[in-house]
Amino acid sequence: MLRPTLLLLASLVTGAVQAAAEPPPEPAATGTQEETAPDGEPELAPEFSRWLEQVELLITEEEREYFLSLTEDFRRRAFIDEFWRVRDPDPESPWNEAKRGWLERVDQALEDYGSLKDARAVMFVTNGPPGGFVLPDGRVISICFDRDRELELWFYGSSERTESRFVALFWRRDYGLRDRPYLLWMGFEVLRPAKRFRLPSTNPSDFCESDILAGAIALITRDLSYASFLEEITSPPKPAESEWVASFAANSTDLPPGADTFEVALAVDFPGRNQNRTAVQGILTLEPEAAAVLEQGGEPVRRFLMLGEVIRDDRLLESFRYRFEIRDTDRVDGRIPLVFQRYLRPGAAELRIKVEDLFGRRFASARQALDVPSPRGRASLRKPPEGEIFRLLAEANLAAQRGQTTLRLVPPEPEEIQVGGYRFHTVTTGEVSAVTFLLNGQELLTKRRPPFSVELDLGPVAATHRLRAVGLDDEGDEVASDELLVNRGGQRFRIRLTEPVKGRSYAGSVSAVMQIEVPDGRRLDKVELYLGERQVATLYQEPFVQPILLEDDGLSYVRAVAHLADGLTTEDVVFINAPDYFEEIEVVYVELFASVFGRGGRPVLGLGKDDFRVWEDGVEQQVRRFEFVRDLPIHAGLLLDTSSSMAEGLATVVDAARGFVEEAIRPKDRLALFSFNSQPRVESKFTGSPEEVTQALAGLRARGSTALYDSLVFALHYFDGIKGQKALVLLSDGKDEASYFDVDGALQTAQRAGVTIYVIGLKELARDRDARKVLNRFAEETGGRSFFIENTAELPAIYRTIQNELRSQYLLTYQSASEKDPNLFRRVRVEVDRAGAEVRTLAGYYP
Repeated sequence: MLRPTLLLLASLVTGAVQAAAEPPPEPAATGTQEETAPDGEPELAPEFSRWLEQVELLITEEEREYFLSLTEDFRRRAFIDEFWRVRDPDPESPWNEAKRGWLERVDQALEDYGSLKDARAVMFVTNGPPGGFVLPDGRVISICFDRDRELELWFYGSSERTESRFVALFWRRDYGLRDRPYLLWMGFEVLRPAKRFRLPSTNPSDFCESDILAGAIALITRDLSYASFLEEITSPPKPAESEWVASFAANSTDLPPGADTFEVALAVDFPGRNQNRTAVQGILTLEPEAAAVLEQGGEPVRRFLMLGEVIRDDRLLESFRYRFEIRDTDRVDGRIPLVFQRYLRPGAAELRIKVEDLFGRRFASARQALDVPSPRGRASLRKPPEGEIFRLLAEANLAAQRGQTTLRLVPPEPEEIQVGGYRFHTVTTGEVSAVTFLLNGQELLTKRRPPFSVELDLGPVAATHRLRAVGLDDEGDEVASDELLVNRGGQRFRIRLTEPVKGRSYAGSVSAVMQIEVPDGRRLDKVELYLGERQVATLYQEPFVQPILLEDDGLSYVRAVAHLADGLTTEDVVFINAPDYFEEIEVVYVELFASVFGRGGRPVLGLGKDDFRVWEDGVEQQVRRFEFVRDLPIHAGLLLDTSSSMAEGLATVVDAARGFVEEAIRPKDRLALFSFNSQPRVESKFTGSPEEVTQALAGLRARGSTALYDSLVFALHYFDGIKGQKALVLLSDGKDEASYFDVDGALQTAQRAGVTIYVIGLKELARDRDARKVLNRFAEETGGRSFFIENTAELPAIYRTIQNELRSQYLLTYQSASEKDPNLFRRVRVEVDRAGAEVRTLAGYYP
């Protein structure tokens, strides 16, 4: 990073400002070149021409060329929306800060400078206004210019593009032509004669003093990299997704030029509703001979990719994507059906579909005008289409028809931890006459009149509870349901099939309806649906609803698998058409991450599966999976005490933590930063970016009292839902002073969390025997370790020790056969067949 400092050397003025015998050549300065519109450029509506003018300094050549190649206004508008989306610095905020800031600065630049060809406009739009530059004599300066405004010098203490101090010198080539734009002086061009170069000093706030100007010129000319620096900070900021234009083009329903095509037929039905939206069911059918076949497991398979667009009022309302795998047994009336379902508001729209035969590289397209009926009046107007495919889908469509009756449990605030008494409320629509509440699988009560709410005692421990509410009609049949995980944290990745319903019989078809919870800061990639072991469809966006045709009415199961973009998966299974005697058995697999140490505390490597023995509640278990996990991805958290007592040593603590972050995070790892004083805070969510965590570390300040146990519970709660290797590093210098939770409540939370806890105690905490004993328990019960030190200079070595331990552990997995009450703690013991060796792992778990 360039960090220039002004040299205020008046003697350099005459050397830097030279007379020019001939007018110098036109410089290649940023923001000064006229562009010639390419031949054949389409005539655009004023809104699109205006937009191109606004983003002239931002749009890439690839983006501009693709935008100009578009031929329909709805797609141009969709392109503009996506153009701004990939530049949004915070997609979770309600507005796009980059878009709003850019357009505001463009409007201001056009008002002040008349054109974006003026280099001052370029600098203003890309870096913001000048200011905050402190001279050596203490004066703060932002801009100065000569009396005739033929030269301007801008000073930046920093800008939106760089933290460096820098100056920018703007000049106009021909002083007699006031309509000429200013150029950015890069240090190469020869300026006009000095006699035309006035240096007034009557008003330093308005005019460039000779020594200031000289220092600026010297700075620009002496540093050979300065021109590159100026070009970099005035170049267009790059979008977050470099390949977004190709992705946008790939999602178009337009057929590729010269594509080999086949025929499809499109039919549409409106079988149900979802609150104020109408269910729109599309059925594409084609001849089996139209698609290529690939043998899989001795059975012919056809694979299709479907892309869809819904256009309304000349705007792209939504786009969607599905993938289907079709067997010969899926034929209906001899044709192959591809079924999809969307939810749309009533009104006129156009549906466009493109289908690609993935094995044969052939394409088909279909378009249909839609008149989506009102969800309320739909039933009286609807006449179901005729044909065998619609008869088979009748069973699946019952779920869509039930969409007019809904029930939702109102969750607490996401970061609140619920203990003791709490009242849960529901919101219902349609024919709900009663609501039954179940907690952790046990029926509590049935409310038969509104308000449908329940008061629960969740106990003193921050445990995860499964609350289920089932809506019943007048006959006592289930018509809607919802499920809520209480104290689930923000990291749970979960998929739940709300349809089909366990224990219900289905014939012809079934609707798979899924609810998905995605961890904070992560992105859902896709959802795969299976009927038995056969994959039938892949969904890429909401609504996660898919009709599935059944081969027969025998026992089967629907399985839904959700995938995150980073490869993590989770699934849910529901058996359908099961006989009365059918019983599901829940299998509990226990994962133990074990560290083994020999004499002197050195890790013991090279052990095998047969070297370990595992007991649960005194019963030896069979190790089914064994692995040395040196490079397994880790989710780690840093929990740092920032109470007032940490003020003196906080800078050293932050420096040591920064070193740990920079060394510990590898590409697949995730790290979160928590701070605490009288209350805990998430400073940085789980991220794979060391820069994000170090930036959060830089903002820590010491103040307040110490709520150690509450903060420990809070941080462990944040890990909920994460699978695999997890560790929390707690650093504090004092005893608990202000917590709601006591030691036992916090310890039970730690035992339930499955997170390895490392404790670093400083100063007073290191000297207090009782406090050390308590914190040692947290480490021992979770398979971690304690360090108590007087000098913060020891922190880097401790962090290296923790990192080495996390990178050299053994993973032991066994299937628990225990019939113990799931609400009771199960004690685990691991031994290793190596003389003098010590094993550290979690002391037990709650299933």
